[in-house]
Amino acid sequence: MDPDFDLVVIGGGPAGSAVALFGARAGYSVCLIEKQPFPREILCGEFLSHEVIAVLRDLGLEQEFLSRAPSPITRLTLCPERGPRLSHLLGFAAYGMKRSMFDAMLMEAARSRGVSIIQPADVQSVVRRDQGFEILCRRVDGPLTVRGRWAVGAYGKSSPLDRSLGRPFSGARTGLNGVKFHVPASTLTGVQSDEILISTGPNMYCGINHVGGGFATLCFLERRSGNAPPPRAQVRELSASNPTFARIVTPGALSAVERGPIYGTGNIYFGPRSVVENGVLMVGDAARVIAPLAGDGIGMALQGAQLLGRLLADGRRESTGRRVLEERYRREWENLFASRLRAAYLFQRVMLSTNLRLIGSALLAVAPSLLRTALTMTRGGHRRD
Repeated sequence: MDPDFDLVVIGGGPAGSAVALFGARAGYSVCLIEKQPFPREILCGEFLSHEVIAVLRDLGLEQEFLSRAPSPITRLTLCPERGPRLSHLLGFAAYGMKRSMFDAMLMEAARSRGVSIIQPADVQSVVRRDQGFEILCRRVDGPLTVRGRWAVGAYGKSSPLDRSLGRPFSGARTGLNGVKFHVPASTLTGVQSDEILISTGPNMYCGINHVGGGFATLCFLERRSGNAPPPRAQVRELSASNPTFARIVTPGALSAVERGPIYGTGNIYFGPRSVVENGVLMVGDAARVIAPLAGDGIGMALQGAQLLGRLLADGRRESTGRRVLEERYRREWENLFASRLRAAYLFQRVMLSTNLRLIGSALLAVAPSLLRTALTMTRGGHRRD
């Protein structure tokens, strides 16, 4: 394989595969490097909103996506540990699908459209040169150096590359951990196939939604202290503190949690990051992790990839210099995502604070329409597709 490319993308999740697709469509020669073999599962609430569907449509992949029978989602339901269960229609198209299936679909689309895939390969270093970048990879059969004019970081929430690139947050101890389980949907009671349900408890909140194939995702964010129980026990703790959650998660579901694999990430950093780091263009969680509420993460990943793809296409057509393109990306990324990031962080603080959460639950009981307002704020505005 010719090691010289216009665009080298590090990470084959939704953001990385989408950037590769947009780059290939713009006429770039593209290489995508992914650390893990597919299919694989990772931490994610697996909620795909109207932003996701709009970008898939732009890429010509909407029908391919729908052919895989994702689970339609039309309603958001909040189950506080005190107060009534509150529900509101989303008002836009949304779906649930396992990440193993979604990510594989996007990567195969990239491969079919001429993107060179190196997988599995662990990127060891990214070195900036006068004319671009040298990316050193470690593969089973030995090292490989890939050269590209542009480098895109799409490697997720955290990576050893963050430290080597000198990113200030690298190694931060936040105490905020995310955990995901897959459970048979038949072991849950009171969860409709078309709703995403969020339950709250002390120092944590948990989302549940169907993802097709007879399964549901149970994904929670916790503020973890030194004496906190392990993840499986945390699900039981939430059942003990939240009566509605206890009715939903039957003994069969708890048994599935005990037996099933854990997908998790520790010390998730939700604070500011630079979207351009020593010339590497960051996208998806590598650019910024949004506090989870109703599944904006994959939407941001694909919208960020769409934005970067447009700027790269414009840059190719207009012969835009590197510095100009980097500045455009910083500015337009901020315009696209800043308000929803602030709103999501605010609501996360409420969710993880007992006093604020109980006050919020009381307000929602009096004015349920506030739930819809919160949802709209975290999505950067409502658009019906």
